Amino acid sequence: AELGRLLRAGEIFPRWAPNFYYGFGYPIFNYYAPLAYYVALAPDVLLHWDAVTGVKFVFVLGSLLGGLGTYGYAVRNWGRMPALVATAAYVYAPFIVFVDPHARGDLAEAFSFAVFPLALWAMDSLRRRPRAWNWLLATTFVALLILSHNLMALVFAAILAGWGVWQLVFSSVSQSPTIRAGWSERLLRYRLLLAILIGIGVAAFFWLTVVLEQNAVNLGSLIGEGDNFDYRNHFLSLVELLSPPALLDWAATEPDFSLGMGPLQWILAAIGVAAIVTGRATGKKQATYFAVVAGILVFLMLPVSQVIWDSVPFLPFLQFPWRLLGPTAFALAILSAMATATMMSALARPVGRWLPALLIGLFILGALPLSQLPPWPPDFGPTTALRVLKEELAGKWLGTTSTSDFVPTTVDIVPGPENTLLADFFAGRTLDRVNRAALPAETTVVSEQITPLKYRYEVESDSNFALRLFLFDFPGWKASIDGQVTSTEVGRPEGFLVVPVEAGKHVVEVAFRDTTARKVATIISGLSLLLVGLYALWLRRNRSHLPVCETSPPAETEGGASELMAISAVVILLFAVNALLVEPRGWLRLDSPNLTAIPAENDFFADLDGQIALIGYDAPERAASGSTVSLTAYWQALGPVENNYQVFVHLLNERGHLVAQADALNPGEFPTERWPVNRYVRDEHKITLADDLPSGNYQWSIGLWLAEDGTRLPHVDAAGRVIDSGIHLPNDLTVE
Repeated sequence: AELGRLLRAGEIFPRWAPNFYYGFGYPIFNYYAPLAYYVALAPDVLLHWDAVTGVKFVFVLGSLLGGLGTYGYAVRNWGRMPALVATAAYVYAPFIVFVDPHARGDLAEAFSFAVFPLALWAMDSLRRRPRAWNWLLATTFVALLILSHNLMALVFAAILAGWGVWQLVFSSVSQSPTIRAGWSERLLRYRLLLAILIGIGVAAFFWLTVVLEQNAVNLGSLIGEGDNFDYRNHFLSLVELLSPPALLDWAATEPDFSLGMGPLQWILAAIGVAAIVTGRATGKKQATYFAVVAGILVFLMLPVSQVIWDSVPFLPFLQFPWRLLGPTAFALAILSAMATATMMSALARPVGRWLPALLIGLFILGALPLSQLPPWPPDFGPTTALRVLKEELAGKWLGTTSTSDFVPTTVDIVPGPENTLLADFFAGRTLDRVNRAALPAETTVVSEQITPLKYRYEVESDSNFALRLFLFDFPGWKASIDGQVTSTEVGRPEGFLVVPVEAGKHVVEVAFRDTTARKVATIISGLSLLLVGLYALWLRRNRSHLPVCETSPPAETEGGASELMAISAVVILLFAVNALLVEPRGWLRLDSPNLTAIPAENDFFADLDGQIALIGYDAPERAASGSTVSLTAYWQALGPVENNYQVFVHLLNERGHLVAQADALNPGEFPTERWPVNRYVRDEHKITLADDLPSGNYQWSIGLWLAEDGTRLPHVDAAGRVIDSGIHLPNDLTVE
C-alpha cells in the first residue's frame, strides 16, 4: 500500500517510505527485495484492486508459477508424467503450500520459491538451445530471482551457480565446431555461468546498494544472540524433518505445525537416490546434482551443522535454518520426477502407466491437513497511511517489523509519536514535518510538499536558526537554500534531519536523491543490460551455427490421454471430497473446547489473578546435564488483559534455588494486551542445563510478571486466595 501511494505520486523506485515510524519515515525500500510488491500492485493498477487482494494474488500466482517452472524443467529431462509428479511434490510440500504463505505470511519469500523454478527452467533451455530468446529469459529470471527475496536470493544464486558448474563438468554444455575457436568458443561454452553473472549484474541497482549502504541502518537486530532470530534456536531434528503434518487446532491463536519435508516427498526422493546409487536412474546426471543439494540442505538444518553456521559469515542472517525447507522441497521434487521415471521404466506397463496418478493423489492427500485453515475476518480493513499509524500506535510494530531493523544508525533512540504529525494524519492533511516548537521567536516557516520525497519551505527569520524536521536523517536526503546545495546536521538522539539557515528570507528545499553508491549500482545494472542485448544479438547472428543439446526422455514417461484423464479424475475427486466432506465435518482439524488445549501433553488449570490461565503444558520427564530441554505452556486470557506481561520459566532444586531459566518479553511472541478470550496461546521455551548440574529431581515454576515494576501475577485458587507467586507444575524433571 505504501509503495502504491509513492508510485501514484511519480516515484518509480522509491528507496524511502515516508509514512512509517509515526511519519518520520525510514528506508525500507532501499533494503528489502521489491519484486513481490511490484507484482502485487499490477492488478491494482490494471484492475483497481486493493492492496489486500493484490497480496492474495501474489500468493496464488506464486503457487501457479512455481508449479509451472518445476514442470518445465522436469518435463524435458524425465517426460510428462514424472514432471506432473514433480509439480505435485513441490506445490504440495508443507513449507510451500502452508508454512510460508499461511503460517508465516512471508510474501516475498513465498514468491521467491516461484521464481527459482522458472529461472532454472530458463537456464536449462539455454543449456539445451543457446538461442537469443532463451538467453533473454535466463538473464531476466536470474535478475528477478535476486529481486525476489534478500536471503533466499543468496541460497538460490549458490544453487544456480553450482548447477551451472555441474553442467559444465558433467553434462551437455558444448560448443559447435563451426564456431571459430577463441573468445567465441569460450563465450558459448560458459554461457550458463555468464547468464548468472550478468543476471545478477542487472539486479545490481538493488543488491549492490544494500551491500554498499549496509552500515547506514541497524541490522544487528536481525541476528540477535539468544533471541528469536538466533539460528541456534531453530535447528530441526531428523525426526521433525521426516514427520507428517500435524492437525491444525482452530482454537489456537497460532496453530502448532510441524516443519517437515513431507513423508511422500522424502520417501520418493530416497527411492530416487537409491536408483542413482544402483545405476538404474533415468536422467542420472541432472538428478544427481539435486541429490547432492538435498543432502547439503538437510545437513544444514540439523544441529550437527552448527559449526558451519558459526563459521560462514552470511549464514546467521538466514536466521532460521528451517528456511532451507523451501529449496529442499524443490530438490526433492526433482528427485521425485527421476524416481517416477525410473519406476515407470522398470514396472510392467499396466502398473507403471497409472503410477503418476496414484502418486499425485497421495501428495494431495498428504497436504489435506494443511488445507484446513482457520477462518479470518473477511474484511482486513483499510491500508491507508492513517491505518499504518494506528497499528504503530497500538504497539504492534513500528515500520514493517518489530525489531527496529533498517532504522538509520543516526537514530540513537527511536522517538515517540509527535503530536503535530498525529494531528495531520488524523485530519487527512499533508504532514508538516517542521519542529515549530524549536523555531526562534519572530520566525515563520511556510511548508509545502512537492512530492512525497521532496519538501519546500519558505522561511523568514531575524536571526540564524536551525530548521529541525521530524524526518529521520539518512544518506540521500539533500538540502538546498535558494537553489544552492547546503550541508545538513543530525539532531541527536532522535536522528532527525537539521538544516542550518541564516537570517533573512529563503527558500529551503529538502529532497531524497541518489547517493554515489546508488548511482554506481544503477550504472552497473545499465551496463549489464547492455551486455544482455549484445550477447543476444551475437546469438541471433550465429543461430545457424549454434549447437543443440537436446536429450529425449523415455517414451513410456510421456503418457497419453488416458493417463492425463486419470490424473484429472483423481485431482477433481480429492478436491470435491475435501470441499464437501472433510472441511465441513472437520475430520482433519482440531477444535479445542474453551480452556482446553488438545495438543497439550498435560491438562492443567492454574488461574493467574483471574486474568490469564495456564490450561496445559508439555514438559520432559528426564534430561541429561548439559542438554537443552523444551517446555511449552498453553495460556488463555480469562478476559480482556490490560497489561503486556512477560513470562518466566524457572527450574528449581530441592531447596527452591534457581538452577536454570528462560524468559521472554511476550508469551508465545504475542503481547498479552492483544490476546483474544476465545483462543489459547502456545508458548514454547528452550532451557539449557548446566554441564555440572547434579543429578536429581527438579521442579518447574512458571509465571507472568510486569517488567516495569517486577510484580508477578499471583496464582490463585477458585476462591481468589493467593497460592503462590508462580505456578509449580506437578511433573518434576529428573536430571541424570
